[in-house]
Amino acid sequence: MKTALVVLGMHRSGTSSVAGALTLLGAAAPRTLMAPAADNPRGFWESHVVMVLDDVLLAEAGSSWSDWRRLLRTPDPAAARDRIVRALADEFGDAGTIVLKDPRMCRLFPAWRGALEQAGYRPLIIAPLRHPSEVAASLVARNPISREQGLRLWLRHVLDAEAASRGLPRHFMRWSSFMADWRAEVALINARLGTALAAGDDGAGIDAFLTPDLHRQRDEAPTPALVAQTWSVLGDLARHGEHPDLHAALDALRRSIDQAEDLFPDAP
Repeated sequence: MKTALVVLGMHRSGTSSVAGALTLLGAAAPRTLMAPAADNPRGFWESHVVMVLDDVLLAEAGSSWSDWRRLLRTPDPAAARDRIVRALADEFGDAGTIVLKDPRMCRLFPAWRGALEQAGYRPLIIAPLRHPSEVAASLVARNPISREQGLRLWLRHVLDAEAASRGLPRHFMRWSSFMADWRAEVALINARLGTALAAGDDGAGIDAFLTPDLHRQRDEAPTPALVAQTWSVLGDLARHGEHPDLHAALDALRRSIDQAEDLFPDAP
């Protein structure tokens, strides 16, 4: 069976740096890489084909990448899986271990999970966590949105991704810890996921890639209670691994954001 290292994280959470490092550790990148941009000068390490497909799937569900609400409709599972399977074949061919990353997958992972398994992949989840204040600050710097909308988007993405990936082998990690000591985090990934990731050049290439200037926004300002509680529980999941009490707490937090959505349907 082939292996898919799925970098499942919110926009602006360090997913590009993690995906790039995994590629440097030997996993296959997609054939159609998105071009670098001003907000990601070292590249997104993400398939343009996959990004376009996910935008289409979100639109079919009545949503978009910047919509914090629950999906209004669920894409037809069989049709979505078939399109994803074709995209996987086009982008990765017969590579044995691939790196798959698009933050939109946080909202669409039920379809991706089924498609990966249908295509013969064993999905292994690597979930970078960046402080929500930093994520919001990075979004505000790039997009015409408010900090509050950025925090709502962070909540929806991380809570949906956690719920949809539950039951799979996965490693949650603070992105700041990964940037500070990527070797330690890769050792934890190997231990938790059963992988054997290793740098062939003693890590010099990754050291040159993961430089401190990638961490541009540094902001851990206080956040509203629902955001702060979610960050705290996800931090416990990163430190201690899976536990039913943590899953129950995250389920309760996800119900809370659903209830807030019902109260504020006009929020952008």
